[in-house]
Amino acid sequence: MTITNAPPAGCALAHRDAYADAIGAVIRAAAAHYGSGDPPLDDASFDLLVSLIQAYEERYQDRTDPASPAGEVAGGPAFLSR
Repeated sequence: MTITNAPPAGCALAHRDAYADAIGAVIRAAAAHYGSGDPPLDDASFDLLVSLIQAYEERYQDRTDPASPAGEVAGGPAFLSR
């Protein structure tokens, strides 16, 4: 069973460290999903983190991390090969 450990709904990523942590969590969860098939986040938590990453990037366009999977998650594991 997967663990829900994403921020609660309505949360925003308040600072760069939280943004970086969210990116890492999404990348690890996607790698596990496409690898072992047992991601550490359930679908709702994964989707929430992606939406929080996207919101952060819209608000702080000058701080967007090139490692961010926000625009590529729906397309599958393409971002995992970076």
